[in-house]
Amino acid sequence: MHKGWYKQLEEDDDNGFAQFGGYMEAKKAKLIKQVREQAAVERHSTIFKGVSIYVNGFTKPSAEELKTLMGLHGGVYHVYQMPSTTHIIASNLPNVKINKLGPLPIVKPGWIEDSITLGRVLDYTQYLLYTNQSRTQPKISFERVDNTLSSSKTASHPSFLSEFYGNSRLHLIATLGAEFKQFVNDLRSQMGKNHQFPGVLLLQTLKNNNKFISNEKFDTDDDLSSSLDTKTDVEVIMHIDMDCFFVSVGIRNRPELRGQPVAVTHSKTGQGRAHVDRSAEIAMYKERLPEGAEFRLQDIDDNSSLSEIASCSYEARKQGVKNGMFMGQALKLCPELRAIPYDFDDYKEVSKILYTTISEYTLNIEAVSCDEMYVNITDLLNHTTVELFAEHIRSVIKQRTGCPCSTGFGSNRLQARLATKRAKPDGQYYLTPSEVIGYFHDMPLAELPGVGRATLAKMSNLGLQTCGDVQSFSLQTLQKEIGMKLGETIYDQAAGIDKKPLQYEHERKSVSAEVNYGIRFQNMKENVEFLERLAEEVTSRLIETGMKAKCVTLKLMVRAADAPTETAKYLGHGVCDSMSKSTSLQTTTDDCKIIIKESRNLLEKLAVPFDELRGLGIQLSKLEKGQKMNVLLKNFLSNTATTNPKPVDTDKAVKSELEAKVTSKVNVKGRGRPSKNKSIIASGASSKNLSTFFKSTQKDRPQSGKLVNNSYQNSASLDMSVLQELPEDIRLEIMKEYNLQLQNQVCDEFKSSQTPGTSATTISTAADNKKPDSEEITKKTRQTKAKAQNITATGFDSLSHEDFMNMFANWFQSHSKPLKVDVDMLGKYFKQMAMQRRIEKLYIYAKYLHRNINEKNDCDWHKAYENIVGFLQEGW
Repeated sequence: MHKGWYKQLEEDDDNGFAQFGGYMEAKKAKLIKQVREQAAVERHSTIFKGVSIYVNGFTKPSAEELKTLMGLHGGVYHVYQMPSTTHIIASNLPNVKINKLGPLPIVKPGWIEDSITLGRVLDYTQYLLYTNQSRTQPKISFERVDNTLSSSKTASHPSFLSEFYGNSRLHLIATLGAEFKQFVNDLRSQMGKNHQFPGVLLLQTLKNNNKFISNEKFDTDDDLSSSLDTKTDVEVIMHIDMDCFFVSVGIRNRPELRGQPVAVTHSKTGQGRAHVDRSAEIAMYKERLPEGAEFRLQDIDDNSSLSEIASCSYEARKQGVKNGMFMGQALKLCPELRAIPYDFDDYKEVSKILYTTISEYTLNIEAVSCDEMYVNITDLLNHTTVELFAEHIRSVIKQRTGCPCSTGFGSNRLQARLATKRAKPDGQYYLTPSEVIGYFHDMPLAELPGVGRATLAKMSNLGLQTCGDVQSFSLQTLQKEIGMKLGETIYDQAAGIDKKPLQYEHERKSVSAEVNYGIRFQNMKENVEFLERLAEEVTSRLIETGMKAKCVTLKLMVRAADAPTETAKYLGHGVCDSMSKSTSLQTTTDDCKIIIKESRNLLEKLAVPFDELRGLGIQLSKLEKGQKMNVLLKNFLSNTATTNPKPVDTDKAVKSELEAKVTSKVNVKGRGRPSKNKSIIASGASSKNLSTFFKSTQKDRPQSGKLVNNSYQNSASLDMSVLQELPEDIRLEIMKEYNLQLQNQVCDEFKSSQTPGTSATTISTAADNKKPDSEEITKKTRQTKAKAQNITATGFDSLSHEDFMNMFANWFQSHSKPLKVDVDMLGKYFKQMAMQRRIEKLYIYAKYLHRNINEKNDCDWHKAYENIVGFLQEGW
């Protein structure tokens, strides 16, 4: 069977294996015999009799485990795909491999596990990885059972998470969106100054040869050339959006579905679960519905499928079907609606082609999602016109992907986006500057991005329904009703104004992993184990971004009071209340163990019964780039860690220590930086260097005759002879700048260093008469300042952690270049902390300093950081 799919090896009379069909055939036969002999030793059942599998790629359970299971239950495991193979087992395969595998059914490994669990071979069609295999595949005789419940895993199953994300469209959309934003980032960072875009060269060639394909009518080639030479004086933004993306990709190789009402969904039949009373849950949803919101369960009965439609064709939309609608409701509106499954690999392939195509013309791209982007094409208009480029790029994309797209053009992102709405489907539209006011005049306010139900209700109370209404309305009155910022934004948008520029560089603000399906735990152990797997998943995503997180948030969905235990959608979340709790770490991390520990602590503090949970999520925020530590500091900290190791404590002690270091917040909306200390702001506002920031406030200063913080313990460390020889104005400046209020002991030493019988006034006069040259004075001034820094640096200890951080922030903001005196003082303070073994505090300050200095992208600041760290190496 299926021999046509395999090429027979040419027989070699000299190899000794001719009678077996060649060497490879003999090898395969030998392997099969070995597997059978091994399995015959201990057989549990014969449920897989007549089933022969070939495992392709990575699977869970592994190929070796599946080999054992098949042997124990009467099946055959093939090391190679053979003519007698009946099923291919795989978890994920690219299209290239699928095409080479032939018509054999490609089945998920869960089919084998669940069949063994139930003691019978289940219908493999419920486990197909891909559903486009040949209908001519011979059927195996097995008992058909309703395995809807038995084949659906809950979150307690070890492989649930990978399968959930492997079949989640929302996960796909989010993942691809982030992936292509990073794709654009990488291309821009790799682009050199002399980078040539192949698409631009093509445009130049087409322009020179008048080869542009256009629907516009030109009487002569000169008319076309004249059109190409017309340049625009305004910026032109293109918004490109693939039409019915999931559907378009799904029917590329299904010509019989073109022009038909089609929907992409998980549902296969449109039928819901039998014997489930949904009335109570639907009633609760209706009670909780926000005012003015559309009730999506209006036409849902006990037999209607609650599978959501991810995308539907324009033929389906004409009959009332919408994206996001439940399949059961859609079938009542459009009985002939055809459902097709998701094809995640193809979505990714087409998205990659789309972004690669645009990157051949320009990298001024703001990635929005897997099928949508904004592009600044202003520079391209040196070689073409908006209309000609639109037709050209749409033609190229359709040719390469087999899918149509629409493009809108305008002077900003808002105009381009709303122009695309007019262009759909499979069209283009350029909203020229002269058309903007008229175009927006009759547009309903609901079509403006960011205008939701609540805002519409407030504006309706003011008698505002269209953009034209807002254009003739008072800005002040509008702001009074809906707020200053939102009022100004909508006022601008109503006139087609969008001040937000395109963002070519993208930086992640947070990373999360959330699951709201299949959350059914039988005990706390299952709850904690799933939480740990979820933490591993989100940590893996964090590491992929190259970032580290400082805030961990646990999000829970809890079954609402009086909500049915059995939900309308099998294993769905049902009616829930949401709650969350956050914890802020002292340092950023991408350590999975830390994230697991913090997530468990948060779960314990929220104290929700495990059987009431319906959704879990972990979000990592306050992300920072994972910078490599300065080599000097890293070596120093490594040496210190080995010479002063911390004892390893029990889990309980570690937990108590971490809880003492972590600040927890429940349902925190604002995650901004803490407000700056007023006294620090007051003392630093008019300062010209860092010394002002760490001077004590008046109430904290010691009495006259003492040094700040009693830091001067050895008067010999200050060279009084140098200070004495300086002119009085410079000497006083140094004493004033470093707040040197001398003790009586210092004053006596200062006096004893003078010539006997000479008063201080005489010394000052003598110094003035001496008139030392300016170079000598400058040198001695630097020496004395350096001595004074030993005194003042310890003044940092009087500052709280928050004040010290605020002092740093003020320093970075108020200085374009770092002063040497400031750098030396910080270096001495860092060295002081190192000598006192205050390593944890030193690490936090050094990391914070490095991050902020690195963001300045200034060589002087980078050198300052190296000098500060250099102090740590003195004496080591």
